[in-house]
Amino acid sequence: MKLGRFRIALALAAVLVLSGARAYGQTEASKAFKSLSDDLAQKSRMMSSYDYIAATEQAMLDFLAQYPKSKEAAQAQFTLGALYGKIGANDKAVERFAACLAAPGSKQDPELTVKARYLMGTAQMALERFDGAEGNFRAIVNSKETIDPKIRDAAKDGISKAATLRKLVIGAPAIDISATTNQGKAIRLSKDYKGKIVLLDFWATWCGPCRGEMPNVINVYNEFHGKGFEIIGVSLDNDKGKFESFVRDNGMKWPQLYDGKYWLSDYAKLYAVGQIPATFLIDRKGIIRFKNVRGERLRDAVLQLVNER
Repeated sequence: MKLGRFRIALALAAVLVLSGARAYGQTEASKAFKSLSDDLAQKSRMMSSYDYIAATEQAMLDFLAQYPKSKEAAQAQFTLGALYGKIGANDKAVERFAACLAAPGSKQDPELTVKARYLMGTAQMALERFDGAEGNFRAIVNSKETIDPKIRDAAKDGISKAATLRKLVIGAPAIDISATTNQGKAIRLSKDYKGKIVLLDFWATWCGPCRGEMPNVINVYNEFHGKGFEIIGVSLDNDKGKFESFVRDNGMKWPQLYDGKYWLSDYAKLYAVGQIPATFLIDRKGIIRFKNVRGERLRDAVLQLVNER
């Protein structure tokens, strides 16, 4: 399984971990946790994603209020951390994973500990807390416990990504790209786009949020292209036909980079992209000024850079 897909699958499985929740013993807390787990597993088949997330959050908070010192508290904290990570509330995710690791139940469940460390590391990466992320990933890599090789490999990949992302903070020079576009033209970011405002846009046709944002990207391009704004699209597609059809049908006039390697795209590795859409907005001096701006914020950011001289 590709590591990018593995990270997503792990996060989703974590939210639904309740359906296979472990009972540590026939205590009052374990019986209560199994009961709410069974209830939520049934609700997951009937509720919308939004309602299910809300129900899961409330159930876990209620359980922790009633059984804060139970061994099952680690499982509840883990589930909350995974849930918050899934919806992008990374500060809250880190807090809950730390609570999971501190709870008594985690000491008796090495698998839970490893998953908590991994997902905590990914949340810290999103918050650009690279020291913490590397610490969690290295703890997994160096662990003497028997660990799923996929998680160990993903942790090694996380260490490498953290080193790259340190170079990609706002205010840092953009990492240079030399590539050949889908139309066969050789380009180099530092040379061919010198003095231009450039949006590096990592996307794919199979990415719903990417498709949803594309009309806005097209509008911003059409409005500001004549004022020195350029886009370099980087597709993580692995179906060239779908990729080419989407670009053509939507009138995306800017260069596209495509290597067909999906999450293992050489360009995605260069910028340590682990989720899409991902964007880097670079000013005329080659400095990263904004990351992951979308909607009206994208237009405002481009307008700001266009007006700078």
